[in-house]
Amino acid sequence: MLTACSSQGDGKTENLALLKRTNPKPMDIINGMDEKGEKGLISKVKETVANEDAIYDVIVVKNGKKIIVAYKVKHLKRFYMKKIEKTVTGNLEKQFPKYNFIVSSDYKIFLESVRLNELLKEKDVPEKKAKRKFKEIEGLQKELI
Repeated sequence: MLTACSSQGDGKTENLALLKRTNPKPMDIINGMDEKGEKGLISKVKETVANEDAIYDVIVVKNGKKIIVAYKVKHLKRFYMKKIEKTVTGNLEKQFPKYNFIVSSDYKIFLESVRLNELLKEKDVPEKKAKRKFKEIEGLQKELI
């Protein structure tokens, strides 16, 4: 008999996130979907990243001026991951100079971003809890550097 530790929930959504395209909607921690004043900003960010040929799944989560962009690279393009990350970061910084981007192709960051996205879909999520989770993901990125 095998047992394992698991976070809340059954984990099916998270497990699928690694294997196939999940195409999650971009989210803002404070406002949910796109902000009113910046019509479609996070959707434009997602679209910009998704236009790269080597990328097949993107998740975008925004908190103020910081935006996490996590993506999955097509299998045969994995040899060029550093180049892809540099290109994506350059494109985003050029198109959206007012924002700070955390760009990563790491599966752990993608998975945690999917979990944060699922958390934000719940109606009564405290903003403080969502911001804490966002900071955890930022910390994961800093660990990788």
